[in-house]
Amino acid sequence: MQKNALQFRISSALKNIIGSDLISDDFIAVFELVKNSYDAHATKVEMIFENIYSKDAKIIIKDDGKGMNYEDLINKWLFLAYSAKKEGTEEDSYDYRDKIKVKRAYAGAKGIGRFSCDRLGAELYLETVKEEPNPKVETLLTEWDKFEEDLKAEFVNISVLHETIPESNYDLKKGTVLEITNLKSDWDREKLLKLKDALAKLINPNTQVKDDIFTIELVVPDEIENDKKETQYRKIVNGKIQNLIFDTLDIKTTKIVSKVSDKSINQIETSLYEGGKLVYKIIENNPFENLHNVEGTIYYMNRSAKYTFSRRMGIQPVQYGHIFVYKNGLRIYPYGERGADPLKMDNRKAQGRTRYIGTREALGFISINNPNDKLRETSSRGDGLIKTDAYLDLYDWFYFTLRRVEKYIIDIVDWGNDLSNEDYIKLDDQSKQDAIKSLISNLTKSKQLISFEVAPEIFEIIDRKQEQSTKTALSQIKNELESGDYDKVAIVESLKKVEKNLDSLKKSTDEATDEALDKLIKNEELEINLETEKKKGAFQGSLIGTDKERIIGLQHQIFHSSSRISRNLKLLINHLGTDSIDDKTKKHIRIIALESSKINSIANFVTKANFNLKASEIEEDIVSFIKDYITEIYLIEDNVIDIDMKVDFIDKFKSEYIKEFRPLELTTIFDNLISNSEKAKAKNIEILFKKNKDKLEIQFKDNGKGIPKENLENVFELGYTTTKGSGIGLFQVQDLVINSLNGNVSITSIEKEETIIKIVI
Repeated sequence: MQKNALQFRISSALKNIIGSDLISDDFIAVFELVKNSYDAHATKVEMIFENIYSKDAKIIIKDDGKGMNYEDLINKWLFLAYSAKKEGTEEDSYDYRDKIKVKRAYAGAKGIGRFSCDRLGAELYLETVKEEPNPKVETLLTEWDKFEEDLKAEFVNISVLHETIPESNYDLKKGTVLEITNLKSDWDREKLLKLKDALAKLINPNTQVKDDIFTIELVVPDEIENDKKETQYRKIVNGKIQNLIFDTLDIKTTKIVSKVSDKSINQIETSLYEGGKLVYKIIENNPFENLHNVEGTIYYMNRSAKYTFSRRMGIQPVQYGHIFVYKNGLRIYPYGERGADPLKMDNRKAQGRTRYIGTREALGFISINNPNDKLRETSSRGDGLIKTDAYLDLYDWFYFTLRRVEKYIIDIVDWGNDLSNEDYIKLDDQSKQDAIKSLISNLTKSKQLISFEVAPEIFEIIDRKQEQSTKTALSQIKNELESGDYDKVAIVESLKKVEKNLDSLKKSTDEATDEALDKLIKNEELEINLETEKKKGAFQGSLIGTDKERIIGLQHQIFHSSSRISRNLKLLINHLGTDSIDDKTKKHIRIIALESSKINSIANFVTKANFNLKASEIEEDIVSFIKDYITEIYLIEDNVIDIDMKVDFIDKFKSEYIKEFRPLELTTIFDNLISNSEKAKAKNIEILFKKNKDKLEIQFKDNGKGIPKENLENVFELGYTTTKGSGIGLFQVQDLVINSLNGNVSITSIEKEETIIKIVI
């Protein structure tokens, strides 16, 4: 039988997979495009937001990099997943002899970063001029929605329009302009200030070469007048982005710097500083087989350091972030992001609050330098580094370094456990060097020590830090008692301090004991479970866990799938036309939309639910259920979904309203309402419960942009929307209230002031 060679066909749906579905955050999309400018050797990037408060809003990203010619557009920009950076041919035609051109390590090498434009807007106009003799102005027009019209169409058969024009519309001499229109998200002053803050953390100035200039400027004409009312840098939208963090961090606190050399040297150099002065510097063999060319700096944020940081930056450290990770000078998300803890510092701290440093007490960065192909960012760009062997070594090295700060802060400074009287005695004899080496060994617990350097006044530094320690206090009490000349009140006060410190020590010891006991119990339980499974014949070498990281990963995929369903429903409705959809088709669309929303609600509940989600109906107090759900999912510190809105409950019902209902249907109603308020830029939501004869009345009120009076009668219709949504949410709310809760729903709105949705059950 003859064998035939076949080829894969690629659906136009690939655009979503590597575009808006993969890059799931507006800021990350912006970062990817800025990184492309950085890789193109730009010295300046302008982020221009024009007409942001109109339907003609556009984002323009303009750089002065090396640009592209026609061949580059064909062989690089339009060549999906090809990366000349990765292949090593990107710089073949670039001249570094000019002294201002510094060779940069690349921030990206996936070949898909350009599809971040799809996340931001439906249409992209590209204009580029290559830095070469007799350059031409090349343009491309890409309409992303064309890729969504027919999923059976092949990706390669959907055209983008090219044109060579006589002169640049943006006065380009060299470089590239991306003009993104038909924006998919709204941008306002608050969001732009957050973008500015995030861009400030995008580049690590500590790793930039002296002559390597790269600046980012935010230009928003609509906000110039509002900027004139502000004096603080962080409250002004327009202007050059400044990264002040590591200047501000040069404060009088404990700092550790660790540098892992390249493979040829294979050593680690670690320096500990106290108040700006060196305490010790050691060089040791590198025990991490897969880790090279990285460095890290960690600041211990004591109360004084936090106060200084807040005063200088105008923001508390906990709101700013914690340990950032950079590769080749550019940030990797979500490391350092407030609320994210990919290094699991707070998980560890929960096991011993007095012994470990968490995200609230640490600020700093890890810098990954080239060559380092084994430390790679995930394609989604928001999920950190791929979990390779090199990553596991990076993780271990981070804690290897952090433990040295903890050793110094807790064991040495607070308790003085490693400084015996013999150490002090040896300072005056020939064994002084041995005494210092012993001290360094105690401070670092290094088994690979090659050489060390210490501050001449190391013991004085530690003495000053130990003034409040238990050992120092006891020593002072002893000396005063032996002298016979002592103040009884002062002795009592000193003993109180000792008692407090001993209580803290006891707590720390108890935590360590409890932790060890917990591990012992868990190990025993695990062994019993394994034996049971083996007897059943069900154990096959692995266990399925339910740890939070795995659940959140699944949650992430669920949200992506649900958003794709919603997007395609929107396209289907637009394709069919709302006037021509018959009742049977509407019914099918309604069922698909409901099931998609249920998927979202399940994802919300997956880490929070405290009732049986498999139950089709439950009989509970609806008022309490709604309050608990919204609080758990949206409001508490450990929430599932972050919303920038205040939610108030007003309960005039004053009693329970017990009713049988389906949990996922009720949560779907309020997920839709809250989502609509967010799209309407509301800052406050008020949910009122009151009695209406024998019925429960719920009023959901927000202070968003409201709905024009002429549109109110249409808002419950399938496909109708006044935002950039799908037009399914309120249609779904009405359907669930009427058909599942046996109630009714109505809406009133004052444009630019408020919207009230009244549900009566």
